[in-house]
Amino acid sequence: MAMQRQDCLDVNTVNPVSIDGSHPPGLMARTLAVEGATGGLHMVLEIPAGCRAPRGYNGASLDIYVLSGSIKLGNELLTTGCYTYLPAGMAYGPLASEAGARILLFSDRPYRFVASEDSLTDTIAERHIPRVETWRLPWVDPMKDIVKKSTWVDPRTGKEGRPAGVLTKSLRKDDGTKEVVALTVLSPGFVDPGTEHHPHNECLYLISGDAYIGLTYDHRREDVKENLVLRKDFYIGRPPGIRHGPVCTQNGALWLIYLADHYTGIYKEVPDWEARVSRYLASENFR
Repeated sequence: MAMQRQDCLDVNTVNPVSIDGSHPPGLMARTLAVEGATGGLHMVLEIPAGCRAPRGYNGASLDIYVLSGSIKLGNELLTTGCYTYLPAGMAYGPLASEAGARILLFSDRPYRFVASEDSLTDTIAERHIPRVETWRLPWVDPMKDIVKKSTWVDPRTGKEGRPAGVLTKSLRKDDGTKEVVALTVLSPGFVDPGTEHHPHNECLYLISGDAYIGLTYDHRREDVKENLVLRKDFYIGRPPGIRHGPVCTQNGALWLIYLADHYTGIYKEVPDWEARVSRYLASENFR
């Protein structure tokens, strides 16, 4: 079940379209990637000021993160930086947004809203994650949080680890589907000298900051991209097996990430990593 590959997508270049006829006029979506087998979507919803929508449920489970603005879902006010998870079939709303909002949304199947006062009878309501004010969560070591396995070896300890300068906040770790949704931050000047790939989908949305990726390629090296530079509101969608790295950042990077399983990183050092990241870190693009 591979996510559509997107190596360096500027979200603002994606044409916004109406998602379906069941929503109020003006509600638009920018589709970032599609999961081929399930029809699951990653998209940015743009909610206009003054928007109102009735109470209802979605045929898909929804991870919702507010990028900017605010929305009200029933009695819950979600402001910038808030997160919630709505399992498929659970009634929510009504929805209102006084000043408008931009929402990052992950669905596990095609997006389908149905106006209804009641949830579907087979809804697993206990999976619901009410509003999370993500700034209240502590940053933690990814090795203690979302990593199942890493083949990168810490030279100080000789044990598997991650290069220093990465912290995470888990928002959802699903014991059933094994999915992980988390915030991840790279500290200013962070460098990861190798490429890695994963046996699962990995998708990232750059909320703020900058990032450089020296190489991105498939396992046959038939589709190689070099020296990718990402900035705020860029998106990456990686199916299993896509190599990527080395990685660095000038000013730091805040990502919202989606993993189809707990993080497994298969690492290999890039021989010319130092020359690649040095060129980027010495530039003034993001100073």
